[in-house]
Amino acid sequence: MRILLVDDDESIVGVLTRLLQEQNYVLDVAKDGESGWELVESFQYDLVLLDVMLPKLDGISFCRRLRDQKNPVLVMLLTARDTTTDKLVGLDSGADDYVVKPFNVQELAARIRALIRRGSISTNPILICGELHLDSNMHEVIYRGQVLQFSRKEYLLVELFLRNQKRVYSCRDIVDHLWPFDAEPPNESTVRSHIKNIRRQLKAVGAVDLLETVYGQGYRINPTFISSSHHQTVVSSVKQESLDNSVAEIWHSTKNLTFERLSLIEAAIPSLELGRFDENVYLQVIQNAHKLAGSLGMFGFDKGSTLARQIEVLFECEFQMRSHFTTISLQKLAQKLEPLVITLRQQLEGKIKEVIDIRTTADNSQLFELINAKIMVVDDDLQILIRLRTLLEPLGVQLTCLDNPDNFWKTLNLTRPDFLILDVNMPSGTEGLHLCESIRQNHDWNWLPILFLTGCTDVETLQQAFIKGADDYLTKPFVAQELLIRIVNRLQRIRTIRNQI
Repeated sequence: MRILLVDDDESIVGVLTRLLQEQNYVLDVAKDGESGWELVESFQYDLVLLDVMLPKLDGISFCRRLRDQKNPVLVMLLTARDTTTDKLVGLDSGADDYVVKPFNVQELAARIRALIRRGSISTNPILICGELHLDSNMHEVIYRGQVLQFSRKEYLLVELFLRNQKRVYSCRDIVDHLWPFDAEPPNESTVRSHIKNIRRQLKAVGAVDLLETVYGQGYRINPTFISSSHHQTVVSSVKQESLDNSVAEIWHSTKNLTFERLSLIEAAIPSLELGRFDENVYLQVIQNAHKLAGSLGMFGFDKGSTLARQIEVLFECEFQMRSHFTTISLQKLAQKLEPLVITLRQQLEGKIKEVIDIRTTADNSQLFELINAKIMVVDDDLQILIRLRTLLEPLGVQLTCLDNPDNFWKTLNLTRPDFLILDVNMPSGTEGLHLCESIRQNHDWNWLPILFLTGCTDVETLQQAFIKGADDYLTKPFVAQELLIRIVNRLQRIRTIRNQI
């Protein structure tokens, strides 16, 4: 799996690079929108992780350009903008998902796995070729119960062949898929050496000739080994202890950049106290506060991230009124900024326990065309069911509502929905997580898009939802427009995949 990350924040790039490489993704990185666009035109990616505020070409424009050119690559927006309007604009630009900085790295990893799973034709949890199984949860390759010991590149090469069991890969194709664009490309003898090592391991367990050479073309899975079993996208898990150590290491290597950004914000205070307005200083404060808000939360400074967001919002609001600035108004701005900066510095130095939390609301008006789909909802909250009926049925949705899961399978097979909405907590002792897992294990229904609509806001439940096979997760109370955009995006994606099949 090849991912493109477009982000100009060094600390976030460091964390995500370590996270994604540990999960055996091939990662390319671009620091601005134009460089990212050159890469997406040159390589085929499974997913683009895209910051919204980018130099040269912003993330929203980047995403819209992709969709205008009919490029179906999956897009996940990463941004410190967390208002409802920002989310709607992002999703409406064609993005498949929208994650707000600071994000929990485990949640991000789960969302990436779910997004890639949605973008794949198959949904089974293990790649299979005859008696060869690739367990992507454990990053293991198993033949007749024996675990094979492959290097990282060899594992990725086996995965590449198992995902495309009828395709012939030349040495050049293999390099393009498994080596980042900015790495020194290996020569063909290196690729052949990896193939040789894989064949040696397979031969040792009795899988002789599983990899076949097509002379003059490359390598492929021997057709006699190909199983009729379905194969899938990776559902991998993060090794938490290793990841925590990696995040801590990256914090120590990038913390000077964090304090430099804070110092640049602090430097604005004296000129404000003197009643001087400098547009460059204003924009510098907004930019650095935005970067801090996006990165601090990943390193455990959630309150610091909140403070940085307050500074960003404060200066954005004031900047819009710059034509009315007076010496007194600038001095008042300095008075508002100074305690926020002092508190932020104290928080970063580990000397503060509590800060003020802020929440932003925004206009949520949005118009939708007819959805024309069959959707099934399982939720014991009658108010939620009524609201969903009011919201969805006028848009052409054939809605089936269950207030308990007792007749779930019978109703599912009778109504044949295109989309499923589940609550986590249900009556009759049945949990939505277990129901989701059973759907993913069912051969007839494992393709069905599943969105959890729940009051559970803890990270552990969210992670479990994605591990069990959820495609999306939205907490109550929900914004109607965001729910509609997420449903429409999932339906469009699954319809495209089924048409390909």
